Amino acid sequence: QDKLLTTPLQMALVASAVANGGTIMVPHLVKEVRSPGGSLVTKVKPQVWKHAMKPQTAADLNQMMQAVVTGGTGTAAQIPGIEVAGKTGTAETGPTDVYDAWFIFFAPANDPQVAGAVVVEHSVGGFGGAVAAPIAKALMQAILPAASNH
Repeated sequence: QDKLLTTPLQMALVASAVANGGTIMVPHLVKEVRSPGGSLVTKVKPQVWKHAMKPQTAADLNQMMQAVVTGGTGTAAQIPGIEVAGKTGTAETGPTDVYDAWFIFFAPANDPQVAGAVVVEHSVGGFGGAVAAPIAKALMQAILPAASNH
């Protein structure tokens, strides 16, 4: 578990693939480039990168990930009035009671606007649902206009 070689970006792409019906978009680190004077130089356009799963598989995973948040290990990511989909992860790191706590997410689950991954490395006694899910909730609340009121 502690030897898992994945990055938060890779796990965010997993969440986004489920949110996007199985399609993975090319990841970008910038949305646009502006000149020193503030005028738009270039804007990144969405591009399909890969098809990771069939749309029905993504729809099934979407429902399962919503269940994780409504009544499973990810309830700390609940936002009133927003359907959140997520998956917790808790990776043992070797020492007893020290974990890498993960939570991948997207929301609103039936019209995704945001997807991401949170990892808290070397969390003493901290599981993904208890440590990483609340951070994901705060991110979603900051990004989604409708969630900032909750």
